[in-house]
Amino acid sequence: MKRGKNKVMAVVLVLGVIASMLFTNVSGSIGTITGTKDSNVTKAHAAEDFSAKLEAENGIMAGDIIASTTRSGYSGTGYATGFTQSSSNSWSMKVTIPAAGHYTFTIRTASDSYKENYLYIDGVQAAIIYSTGDGTWDDTVIESVYLEKGTVTLSVNEYWGWFDLDYIAIQEGAGVEDSVYENATSTLVNPNANEKTQSIMAYLKSIYGKKTLSGQSCTLNASTEMDAIYNYTGKYPAIRMLDFIFCSPASDWHSTEEVNLALDWNEKGGLTTFQWHWHAPKDGASFYSSKTTFDLSKAVTTEDISRKSLDDIKSMYDAGTISEECYLMVRDIDVISGYLEQLQEAGVTVLWRPLHEASGGWFWWGAAGEDAYLWLYKLMFDRQTYYHNLNNLIWVWNGQDAGWYPGDAYCDIASTDIYADKLNYNAQTAQFKKTVNYSGGNKMAALSENGVMIDPDLMTRDNTFWLWFAVWYGDFIIDSSGALNSTYTEASMVNKIYNSDEVITLDELPDFGGTTPTAAPTPTVTPTITPTVTPTITPTPVPSGDFTLTLSNTGNESSSVNTITNNIKITHESGSDLDLSKLTIRYYYTKEGTSPENFYCDTAAAQMNRDPWYVTYNSAVNGTFGVMDEAKTNADSYLDIKLNTTDSLSAGSTLIINTRITKNDWSEYNQSNDYSYGNSTHVIVYYDDTLVLGAEPE
Repeated sequence: MKRGKNKVMAVVLVLGVIASMLFTNVSGSIGTITGTKDSNVTKAHAAEDFSAKLEAENGIMAGDIIASTTRSGYSGTGYATGFTQSSSNSWSMKVTIPAAGHYTFTIRTASDSYKENYLYIDGVQAAIIYSTGDGTWDDTVIESVYLEKGTVTLSVNEYWGWFDLDYIAIQEGAGVEDSVYENATSTLVNPNANEKTQSIMAYLKSIYGKKTLSGQSCTLNASTEMDAIYNYTGKYPAIRMLDFIFCSPASDWHSTEEVNLALDWNEKGGLTTFQWHWHAPKDGASFYSSKTTFDLSKAVTTEDISRKSLDDIKSMYDAGTISEECYLMVRDIDVISGYLEQLQEAGVTVLWRPLHEASGGWFWWGAAGEDAYLWLYKLMFDRQTYYHNLNNLIWVWNGQDAGWYPGDAYCDIASTDIYADKLNYNAQTAQFKKTVNYSGGNKMAALSENGVMIDPDLMTRDNTFWLWFAVWYGDFIIDSSGALNSTYTEASMVNKIYNSDEVITLDELPDFGGTTPTAAPTPTVTPTITPTVTPTITPTPVPSGDFTLTLSNTGNESSSVNTITNNIKITHESGSDLDLSKLTIRYYYTKEGTSPENFYCDTAAAQMNRDPWYVTYNSAVNGTFGVMDEAKTNADSYLDIKLNTTDSLSAGSTLIINTRITKNDWSEYNQSNDYSYGNSTHVIVYYDDTLVLGAEPE
């Protein structure tokens, strides 16, 4: 999840390989073909070993970006500096490619702290440029970039900025070799894996390198995204992504509906993958490291606890042998293992992806560093495999950094999460190769989360067949009415993908056997049918009368941030039902700057006091920005949050909405002078355009 991604930030995670590399021409010398500022075109003749080196100081620069010679060790006559995240900044350079094919890029940069920025080719994002932050020049290598013959424009888009660019070197490369697929193993790391799980793993190996399994994440506890895809394409995905997020003991809400949906999906013959947004066992019940002080390093122990009973582990805690963090963490693992055992008894094999995106640090299980993470990952593997005897798991590792790989003995499949630019249908070949290389080619590679689908034609052209893809839910695929929105992947492309010979859908899966029968549905609709969405709750008339609401809000602790985060909880204490479509939540702040802003809803749900007990509204939440006609104290702008639903919220129910806003240029907000920051009474609630909660700025 975006998504920092934070997914759960929806940050684009197009990962490159950091390494050093020299390009040699036929004679063995460094191949350097330097352009001029007048022409700004680097021309190179097609050769057996094409190479070109574009010195950044010769590019077209604007804004704060200039040529410099201050940092030592540069190539050529200097380098480009001044990447200050200014909206007027730009750097570009052109190069003539002698023949269509795959090329390898090496980008040399330096910075004084870790930075990530983007390389664009002809206006399309190609990769992240990594700057390690040690003050010296380092290389980002991007393999298997397909280029057409002719002149292309290279440019840099600042994400974090504050780095120096020395040069971009290009040489002939290659796509993915067939040996990559042949060398991957189908042997499971659990020697006791049950027959169905072995059968599924053998099937995955049989299609690897030939086809890709379609996958989809859904709004929690619902199937809206699946239905939207089926209504438009006549197909369901082969894999459904589910989450144990509300099964965590520390979660504010508890629901096992995702487990029920897994059972239902298994009945239909589908494959299931589970992740776990693990609410920290203590010190703030959140999976985000910024919202909990839970410290994984305090849980680490040299004691052998993986196969002890929870009572014995509790006794060790009581005796002071292990920490409370350690005991509570094992308790949580045991709770989730209970649900996995329930699925095992029902004949469900799970593509199990725990502790995902760890190296990013935005989740607490990665915030304490790789050593603590690896300890936890191996503890979980050993306990679930040999203590809980979960023989229905295919272990999918998703640490996203070579240093965080636990070893081949703990992983069946390696995976990566990628959130590319909207409508960027590339096969992400460089990231595929990187994922393969985590295990030295021993494990199959999957695209475990993505924001944009991949064009099957580009898959075939680059010979890049991820084992599966799994599109994130909400506005990555649907609009507030539950229809395909064409925002990240056009509806026509969704239809092309789901009806491609290279992509496997639910109806094309074999019967894997097991204790639960499979019955894949037979699609009867065509892509031209307009989808209809069944409401989660049947709307009821909202009685007139009074009601009592309370509101709390938590967000960023720091006053200077590039993302304003709101975690709003509205509790309906007593009185008449509320029509949620009439509710408006307003957050006042000072904007600082003129950059356009973006709104994201990470979570929206209602915990009801009657059936249905839990309802998600992620795709129903809309955010609009407003500018005040007359600035008030600590307020010149506001965010209005509304819900596109006529569902009612009854007394005793609670509504939670977690949102983020950012600027296009990622410049910072100064929250210290924001009216609504840090004061829940300054978050305003209107009902039917009437102020019902909070105090307006004066």
